[in-house]
Amino acid sequence: MRLYIHGIGSLSRGLDEPFEQETSCLEDIPIKDYVRPAFRRRFAKLSKMTYIAATRAITDAGIDDPSELSIVGFSALGETTVSLDLLAQIRKSMGRTLRPWLVPNSVHNAPAGYLSIGLKNHSPSVTVSQGWLAPEAGLTAAEDLLATGAARQVLIVGGDEASPDWLTRLEEAGAPHLAKKLAQEALQEGAVAIVVGKTRSGRELGSVTAGVERAAANPDGIAALLAKHSVGPGPDAQIRARVSAGGKELLEAIATATGRDEKNILLDGPGLGTAQAGSFLALAASIQNNTTKELLTVGREIDELAFLHWVR
Repeated sequence: MRLYIHGIGSLSRGLDEPFEQETSCLEDIPIKDYVRPAFRRRFAKLSKMTYIAATRAITDAGIDDPSELSIVGFSALGETTVSLDLLAQIRKSMGRTLRPWLVPNSVHNAPAGYLSIGLKNHSPSVTVSQGWLAPEAGLTAAEDLLATGAARQVLIVGGDEASPDWLTRLEEAGAPHLAKKLAQEALQEGAVAIVVGKTRSGRELGSVTAGVERAAANPDGIAALLAKHSVGPGPDAQIRARVSAGGKELLEAIATATGRDEKNILLDGPGLGTAQAGSFLALAASIQNNTTKELLTVGREIDELAFLHWVR
């Protein structure tokens, strides 16, 4: 099912910025420009980021009353800093004393929940997490809401945060193997939101579809996945392999499946490939910078393949 994009908003440092440290972080999150003080005091970092991206997408779509938008949130890691705070308190006090604020803010659907409250929204709200394939999973969830008539328009919003002290805190918590793995990811945080519907909005933002399912990570598996969703990239399409989602290992298979020279497939390296808004950040770049009229991204998480396809 192809969905039409009505609006888009993002919050990130940049698309292909080089890294200056092991984790690349946003220094300024202007949440005070979007939410009243009494309400924003409850927000953890990811909730602030997604709220801003969502508000920008709603404004871009020209929606005056967002209360009827269905919301789909996505995140690979969730409110990680809050989760580390919670685990540290559990470890220190054996669970006897915990700050109550940490519990509701540690769950993956906290950002979507705060967004619903802020928008006075009582429509269906779903949050998905599927590792590095969370953006594609969020888009397929939106397709389901629209296909079943549960929604007329859907706001899809998500991303992930990063923090310079995660590695030290994980090592102190007795999880050096996780710290090492996280350091290798060289995360860049960011959030992206799009408003989608089943019909055109009158703006030339194009249409998008995605698929996530178990499939062989070889040319036959990728080709079958694209064929199932009637996706055949044209000769001028920009094709990207997502490094953080197994992109390097998929490069040869993507080239064979799409008939594209391997040298002409872009690898989402530092910046774009490790922003956990993932393929949505590449989508935002294509729309906002007008870099291409067709985009195909492909990624893998364990035994699942995913793609996102957008055409202007």
